[in-house]
Amino acid sequence: MTTIAISLGCFLVAGFTTAIDSSGFNPGQSAPYELLTRALSGAFGVTFVEKLFAEGPFAFALLACALPVLLYLSIASVFRFGQEKGAGYVELLVYGPADGTSCFLAVFLKDVLLAAVSLAALALALTAAAGFAHLATGPLFRWTLLVAFLVCLPVFAYGILCSIVAANPSGALALFLGTQLVFLLVFAGSFAIVGATLHTVSSVVASVLQWASPLYYAGLCFRAIEAAQPALFAAGGVMLVVLAAALLAVAHVAIRFAGVRA
Repeated sequence: MTTIAISLGCFLVAGFTTAIDSSGFNPGQSAPYELLTRALSGAFGVTFVEKLFAEGPFAFALLACALPVLLYLSIASVFRFGQEKGAGYVELLVYGPADGTSCFLAVFLKDVLLAAVSLAALALALTAAAGFAHLATGPLFRWTLLVAFLVCLPVFAYGILCSIVAANPSGALALFLGTQLVFLLVFAGSFAIVGATLHTVSSVVASVLQWASPLYYAGLCFRAIEAAQPALFAAGGVMLVVLAAALLAVAHVAIRFAGVRA
């Protein structure tokens, strides 16, 4: 999956170079970027697109490449942990050298390590592509890399919690994907160009769910980068870590209460 993501990143960088003319970035020069910018402009506005590609394609390419890798890691762990719980493997470990909390922490730390390695590989590949294309990555790319890693922490923790509270692997996977989809829709709705009524509904829903959404705190980090406010960025990063810790604490209580049997 990381190899596929790196290939996608190189494709996005190469496509961006073909969209550069004497006036700068011109999406009309590249069919994929023309389609992409039209879709993004229609949903979020021209200003959003200008900010997104102000430093080149690298921040967008990193997010576009990291998403399938991190989604793959999350889905694989959610399904596998639920499957092992259903098959009795976790129960066997609990009767032996470990407890339920140790089991899910091992899964969580494994995902965090693999995410760090994958993001590092993507960053190196995109940096190399920038060198070949005679482009500079820019500071937004580096900050995006850090935010992407921090977002992984609560997302993986949500996967652990869903695996514990659901009765079977399919239910855990459906619960996890449904939760993340709701967070994504609420986050996208905060940027989208919509009517007044829909915007009001979106704001109400966001005010309820934003405190539990990793994407809300990621949005704070990006707003801090744009406004050059390191304190706000630090607050958003800390809240992502706190959210992950809170979810793991809830998972600890849940596995103590529900046990490790399917």
